[in-house]
Amino acid sequence: MKYQDTIYYKDELNDDFAGMNIEFNPLPKSYRYISKGLTRKFCDFFIYRIIARPITFFYMRLKFHYKLKNKKILKEMRHKGCFIYSNHTMAIGDAFSCNDVFKIKKNYIVVGKETASLTLILPLLRALGSLPINDSVKSKKDLYKAISLRLKQHRSITIFPERHIWPYYNKIRPFSFETFKYPARLNVPIVVLTNCYQKKKFGHRPKIKGYLSGPIYPDMSLNPNDRAMKMRDECYNLMVENATKYSTYSYFNYVKVEE
Repeated sequence: MKYQDTIYYKDELNDDFAGMNIEFNPLPKSYRYISKGLTRKFCDFFIYRIIARPITFFYMRLKFHYKLKNKKILKEMRHKGCFIYSNHTMAIGDAFSCNDVFKIKKNYIVVGKETASLTLILPLLRALGSLPINDSVKSKKDLYKAISLRLKQHRSITIFPERHIWPYYNKIRPFSFETFKYPARLNVPIVVLTNCYQKKKFGHRPKIKGYLSGPIYPDMSLNPNDRAMKMRDECYNLMVENATKYSTYSYFNYVKVEE
């Protein structure tokens, strides 16, 4: 797709324009969310810290002139685990921008079934912090245990509640409260990251500024579902506020087709 192309959509909740066309395959039964053994842990550390982090830093700044705003809200998150919730508008850039939020913490990303189907590179994706979703009961339990462990280690966990990628979309799509059950149940705060598109002085490709908001803490006086719904509403409202105010440039034209 090129600058000013028109993308037609029908369903804001389920339409996906990532263009990956990956055939779904379940996770291997032997898949481990947590690396074991010193050699594997060292490889994970080397891939993430020595190779991936410098690449993500320079990629975002050279291609998108990426900047994070309102980083002061992260002070109270330095020594505790937290979730990062972000809008989903880039295949690679979203993961890179979330990894840029904390300089020291390792960031883990809950990824969809399509990513889990890339069986040949699952070890690499695990080293980079991917936590794939899968349908089996065992995998769901293992994913929850992995998230709980990483939070106890004061890491960050990124979730894209919109679920599907809409490239360079400069608004916020509606999303459910389902993914907010994790922080609601684990009594963990969330940081909201809204990536906003703005025009560069030269060229059509936009620059991106990430606006941080929050933190949002679960209201433990509510029942789990109401707690998750309240967090969802607060997160959504902050994203909409930031996107409305700061996402001022349209690279693609999105047009809804009425049925």
